[in-house]
Amino acid sequence: MDEFNRKWGYFVSKHPWLHILFSIALILVFGIWIKNLKIELDIRVSFSPPESGAAHENRVYKEFFNLTASPQRSFILLSAKDGGSVLRPECLKDVVKLDKSFSGFLNEIDSYSGLKQCDPLCNLNKPLHIILNHLLSANKSSKALLLDFPSSNYNGIDIFVGMNMAGATVHDQIFPQNNSRISSVKTIILWYFARADTLYAKKRLSDKTSEMFQLGQEGRFLENVKFEVFGDEIANKEMVRGAIEATVLMSIGFVLLLIFVTFTVYHKIGSMSKLAVPIVVFTSVLCPFLGCFAAFGLCTLLGFQTYTIMCVVPFLVQGVGVDDAFILLQSWSQHRRIKSHEERTAVVFAHVGPSITITSLTNTIAFGIGFFTPTPQMSLFCLCTSFALLFDYILTFTMLAPVISLCTKNEKQFTPLATVLSESEAQRVPRGILMYSKFLCSTKGRITGIVLFIVMHIFTYWGVVTMRSSFEPSKAFPSDSPLASSIDTVRSVFNEFFPVNVIVNRPPNVEDPLQLANFYEMVSELEALPPSYGSNRTLLWLRAFEKFDYETTQLFGYLGYNTSDYSLSYTNLDLFLDYAEHPAAIKTKTVNDSLTVSAFQFSFITKGQAEWAIRAVTEQQARDILLRYPEFNATIYDGDSSILDLLLTVKMDLIGSMAVTVACMTIICSIFIHNQVGVILVAMTITSVCFALVGFISWWGADLDPVTMVDVLLATGFSVDYTAHIAHQYYVKEYSSNLLRIAHSLHEMSGPMIQAGFSTILCMLPLIFVPTYAIVAFAKTVFVVVGVGLLHGLFFMPIVICWVPYRFGTCGKKSRSEQSSVSENPSTDSAQALLRTT
Repeated sequence: MDEFNRKWGYFVSKHPWLHILFSIALILVFGIWIKNLKIELDIRVSFSPPESGAAHENRVYKEFFNLTASPQRSFILLSAKDGGSVLRPECLKDVVKLDKSFSGFLNEIDSYSGLKQCDPLCNLNKPLHIILNHLLSANKSSKALLLDFPSSNYNGIDIFVGMNMAGATVHDQIFPQNNSRISSVKTIILWYFARADTLYAKKRLSDKTSEMFQLGQEGRFLENVKFEVFGDEIANKEMVRGAIEATVLMSIGFVLLLIFVTFTVYHKIGSMSKLAVPIVVFTSVLCPFLGCFAAFGLCTLLGFQTYTIMCVVPFLVQGVGVDDAFILLQSWSQHRRIKSHEERTAVVFAHVGPSITITSLTNTIAFGIGFFTPTPQMSLFCLCTSFALLFDYILTFTMLAPVISLCTKNEKQFTPLATVLSESEAQRVPRGILMYSKFLCSTKGRITGIVLFIVMHIFTYWGVVTMRSSFEPSKAFPSDSPLASSIDTVRSVFNEFFPVNVIVNRPPNVEDPLQLANFYEMVSELEALPPSYGSNRTLLWLRAFEKFDYETTQLFGYLGYNTSDYSLSYTNLDLFLDYAEHPAAIKTKTVNDSLTVSAFQFSFITKGQAEWAIRAVTEQQARDILLRYPEFNATIYDGDSSILDLLLTVKMDLIGSMAVTVACMTIICSIFIHNQVGVILVAMTITSVCFALVGFISWWGADLDPVTMVDVLLATGFSVDYTAHIAHQYYVKEYSSNLLRIAHSLHEMSGPMIQAGFSTILCMLPLIFVPTYAIVAFAKTVFVVVGVGLLHGLFFMPIVICWVPYRFGTCGKKSRSEQSSVSENPSTDSAQALLRTT
């Protein structure tokens, strides 16, 4: 490998322009496809794996309602401006006005599909409409409606209003003046369903929803009622707003990074001409951006969409990519004593090639493994970053190195910032680093390291075990969004009432008592789940039909039309559907001139489902019950089930992904670190960094969710940057003691490592001020991994590798006698001599 790097270095020094032209051609070949880039703005699509169980349930749902695309959901929360009850007539009139404005739009016929935009669920608010019409009717009969919560009674029929009212105050006695048990209601909720089969329909819905959202913010549309609009389109727009804010702030981070890189480059190679320094700085920051340009083009070429969170990629790669530039420039500065330009380039390539390759490949692989995470937007984020880092790795040697080579051909021979060192002077280690190295190799250093390590992991262990598994879409858009208060209100509703929808694709034969009994047994198991209210709250049309069919048959019997014994059948199904106004939840077909049910939907009502982790468990329990009755081919449906599914597996997915990533990085390190013990120590250090990372971000407020899973996976790749460099340099040094090896390793790599960590923090620092959980969580993860990584790389790992005898696991070419001459005592004569000369 060293010989290959040397030859490549010679080739670069002799043909720098050829490499630069190759780099430009490579970037253009892939980057040109960025013209076809498509941005996916749908928040649900971005979290829904295409082949998951949730995706199957979504397909069943669309087939049931004859949809070609997932519908858009919206709801409006209305409350009195004075804080009183919203059931007062003046407030109810405002509710009706707003409902007519929005539902009137949804009831318009789409010229492309020929259907109403709300079809087939135009009557979602029918229970509330019945109450509103009755309460506002001039000729109303107070006995026709018994207003109660969560179920009212209208003309002897129970209607569930729990999903349309929040903050209801209910009394035991009935108020005679309005035949009601409800004294006040804080909030009325209107639910809407909209088809999104065509781009035209989606555009109209987006415009109307945005208009209503703006009216709600202005507060002038209604006189007595204020309202908030929440919908998929609004959430998508807010998510885009968060991405734009992040991009603006990251631009500030880039400026800070540019200043730091300029200072660092000038300090390392200030002997260049005044024009050469800005050229090297420009190239150092250009390579990561060109890598991102090519990566986005390649992702587009492969047919992948782009998600808003991927706006972070250029700045992330910039913060990570300049690390290679620091290592390259450090080595270039250290080898200035070599007079031959070609030889100097070759030596630098041989010196930094393994270090840059280790970090670049491990980062690329870590992000590549992230591609297999189940969340599409996180998966594509990882893939794009992986491609960008790979391109940046190539450009480091094919563009940055040739530019440095060209700019240093006429380098000055002296500068106060970087003096030319003699051969003997080049071997010196600064006194501070040598004293620090002596401490690391001493008993005090080992005891300090052990105590600090134990305390740190006790602290982080508690953070890991107390980490909460939860996720909400609000984590994808800014916390200062008006949607935040809407979500809080909906959470209170879901804590009281949450319907779990079940689609039965193979209904029981009602004329077969055994099939019908099995079906009711399945329903009873669902109703027996701990969060369920039981059978009295289940919305199942079949029970109402049985009662209707029995009463109708009895009536016909009294009239002399039916004299046989009663048995349940679909004979009166058409009458029942007319009576129920043909609900969309019942699908029928005609068989042998007889109407029968082909599929239907029912819901059982649960409580305490505001926490998504609890909701995920409840729905999984429901799935398990349905699987025990395959004869009915029943599935549940929840518009958020794609995210809920992830919460059930995120812990094992995280552990598995981390294990695979650590294993891959260990294999790569074993290629460049020719010491088995050293490789094991690197693997253990990476594992320790990852464990500590999870614990620290838990203390910092992170939840165990898909965002955290991907963040930790990416940080696993970063962790090798702070471990492999020191280990690689330590095991290639040929000095007479562990102290000298670790001192020289720290002298060569601690500077670039600290600079790399600082540059990454500078680039990510502005993200702390973005009020979006997903972005802030990512920034926090980067900060923690930099801090924990540097602590391990510059403190814990040096202590351990100095403690382990150098000859253990060594695969070098030294003879036994040479190995035995290596002193394990940190206080060697050569170390003392070196200390005296510094």
